[in-house]
Amino acid sequence: MKLSLLFLGLFLVATSLSNPAPESIMELLLKARQDRLSTLVQAIQAAGLAETLQKEGPFTLFAPVNDAFKKLPEESVAKLTATPTELKKFLLRHVVKGNIPLSELKTGDLTSLEGGISKITVSAPDNITVDKAKIYAPMNLTSTTAVNGVIHFIDHVLLP
Repeated sequence: MKLSLLFLGLFLVATSLSNPAPESIMELLLKARQDRLSTLVQAIQAAGLAETLQKEGPFTLFAPVNDAFKKLPEESVAKLTATPTELKKFLLRHVVKGNIPLSELKTGDLTSLEGGISKITVSAPDNITVDKAKIYAPMNLTSTTAVNGVIHFIDHVLLP
């Protein structure tokens, strides 16, 4: 009995020492599968938002995956990325003030940091959309909570 309690105690200490400190939204994005989020990460860095997503908050980020960017017409991409100011405005359309986990998203409107309104529609716990972008609910069950907010992965880019 004492040996099993000692083992349990050592296991808990080892587990707590091996778990890293909570990470920021930007740190989680950088560690994510780059085949899924590299376009978003590059855009955030080019717009000068990386530092904001590392330190400030709390934020809820609706993060378009790479395939979402591929759905955009080339002229839209060129317009959105023409200047860092336009790119930043476009990216802030995907960020909401506050930490809103998946379980707390409700049907209604959310105002982004860019000032636009997005319509949230919840028809089932695993069927949630932001405007016309579907939230990948299964993807959001792993490592999406950050020290400064939460990330929800979406299948479309949010346009004004």
